[in-house]
Amino acid sequence: MISPTGKGPRGYDKQGSGAYRAPRGKRLHAGVDYVCEPGQQVVAPIAGTITRKARPYAQGKWSGCVITGPRVTVKMFYFKLGAGMVGRTVAQGDVIGVAQDIGEKYTGITPHVHLQVEAVDPGLLMEHGEEG
Repeated sequence: MISPTGKGPRGYDKQGSGAYRAPRGKRLHAGVDYVCEPGQQVVAPIAGTITRKARPYAQGKWSGCVITGPRVTVKMFYFKLGAGMVGRTVAQGDVIGVAQDIGEKYTGITPHVHLQVEAVDPGLLMEHGEEG
């Protein structure tokens, strides 16, 4: 898996941490936030098929997608998916959209693309000595 923005994870800012399992009130952050420049290209972190668009909020312009690979499925937010991308098979590193400015919604937050793992083939975990 690669960074969808080519940049590192978001650290701490006025909205907290972008790390996996960072506190979010009564819940934990489900992914990792990767720093971006609003308007920059966003790339596929894995090879797979873009199976659907994804929306982090019921309303608003914020969007993303789900990519299903042979062994891992990821969900990403805070970028505008390119036209005609749903159903398309992409290679890791292919451009899939353009970063949005989530700072317009959350004051003081570092612009970022959110990436979370939705599903992992259990065989992959076993190959790496982890138990599911």
